[in-house]
Amino acid sequence: MYGEKGDVPEEEYLLPIGKAFIKRAGKDVTIVSFNKMMKVALSAAEELAKEGIEAEVIDLATIKPLDWFTILESVKKTNRLVIVEEQWPFASVSSEITYRIQKEGFDYLDAPIRRITSVDAPMHYAPNLVALYLPNVERIVKLVKEVMYLKK
Repeated sequence: MYGEKGDVPEEEYLLPIGKAFIKRAGKDVTIVSFNKMMKVALSAAEELAKEGIEAEVIDLATIKPLDWFTILESVKKTNRLVIVEEQWPFASVSSEITYRIQKEGFDYLDAPIRRITSVDAPMHYAPNLVALYLPNVERIVKLVKEVMYLKK
C-alpha cells in the first residue's frame, strides 16, 4: 500500500489475524482480494452494480492463516467466485484458494472459478505497460460477466 494516502485512526487499531472481512454484500458473485487490489475489486463491484450485478467483495486481510470459512460461505450464497490478486498466476494465493474452494465447495459452484492476476512477465516501468500488467476494473467486470454467463 506504499504511496496510498488516507486517515489513520487516533486510537489503537488492531485487526484479527486469520479473519476475512465482507466489504460489500452481494448475491450474484463473490470477488475475493487482498492488499492493494481491494480498491480495484471494490471499484469493479461499483461498476457491476450499475448493471444490476450484486458482487460480494471479501477482503482476506491475512493470507496465512486464511479464512476459508468466509470464502466458502459466500460461495454457497453466490455460487460463483472470482479472485483478484497482484501476484503472478503460477503458485499464487489465488491458486491455493481455487484448489481449496473447488475441493470443499464444488457442489456449490455454478461456474468455473476464475482468477485475475498480473501478467506472467516481469513488471515494467512504463506507466502504459504497468496498466496492462496489473489487474484492472475492466478485466474484473469482463470475468464476472463470463462466470455469470452474460454476453461480453
